[in-house]
Amino acid sequence: MPPRRRRTLAPETVKLNVDEVRESIARAQRKQAALVVLQGSESEIGTHVMVDRIVTIGRDPKTELPLQDEGISRRHCRITFDKEKSAFIIEDLGSTNGTLLNGKRLQAPKKLEAGDRIYLGACVVKFTYSDALEVGYHAQMDVLVGTDDLTGLIAKRRFDAAYVRAVDEARRMRAPLAVMMLDLDGLKLINDTHGHPVGAYTIAEVGKLIGQVVSAHGAACRFGGDEFAAFLPGLGKRDGARVGESIRACVAGHRFEKDGVVVRPTISIGVSAYPDDGATAELLLRHADEALYRAKNTGRDRVRT
Repeated sequence: MPPRRRRTLAPETVKLNVDEVRESIARAQRKQAALVVLQGSESEIGTHVMVDRIVTIGRDPKTELPLQDEGISRRHCRITFDKEKSAFIIEDLGSTNGTLLNGKRLQAPKKLEAGDRIYLGACVVKFTYSDALEVGYHAQMDVLVGTDDLTGLIAKRRFDAAYVRAVDEARRMRAPLAVMMLDLDGLKLINDTHGHPVGAYTIAEVGKLIGQVVSAHGAACRFGGDEFAAFLPGLGKRDGARVGESIRACVAGHRFEKDGVVVRPTISIGVSAYPDDGATAELLLRHADEALYRAKNTGRDRVRT
């Protein structure tokens, strides 16, 4: 009788190692790179940008991560993905004040590691490499912090920062920039007659209408209460007034109905423009506000410049 052949079993530890490798691969596939602003202006802290392409950081509003600190160059540094090294690489773009990585001046392109901190001027940006769930959470938090919860428009603090950059860019490029102040007509009567829930619904709907019209040209925010503001890069006063008229017509023609209650608000709009009405963000807003008062005082539901 031939001797019985011994069956050899792979050690259990080998199975565990295979499982660990598979789980590691799965985790790697779920990983996503991102940049988070840890330190800077109040409006920028928490800003979250996915690094799924080339990302340039700088003071130029057209960069993927624009920062307004004066110590930052217009195109300060860049992050790319090196396929051969399977790594994200950061390089300085000849910035005036240099780029620091974890406190050390960047002399040549260098591989980024999770948790690395990038110092630009007075700003600090963290490089993260997290799973999709964590990145999604931070992205959602960024949306919540940066969005007006009633209208869905960008939060005022972020609007303010973007507006200042837009004025600076218009001045640098010698390009026009239209500015609008907008205010609902008759909201007090709506609140007094139908209650604040209907008033809040009205503000929310108007904000959405403003966003739909303005998004193709610039940005808008709820300035406070039932007042809104917007800026339109590249548009002069006449074109800005046309956009304002589009908003006015949208509000006038929209059906506002909540819980069977129908209301008919209108909106008054004032428009100013760079360079005709001023060269600073404050002056342009003031002249747009003065134009808004003229719209209110001459009958409401109209656009004035």
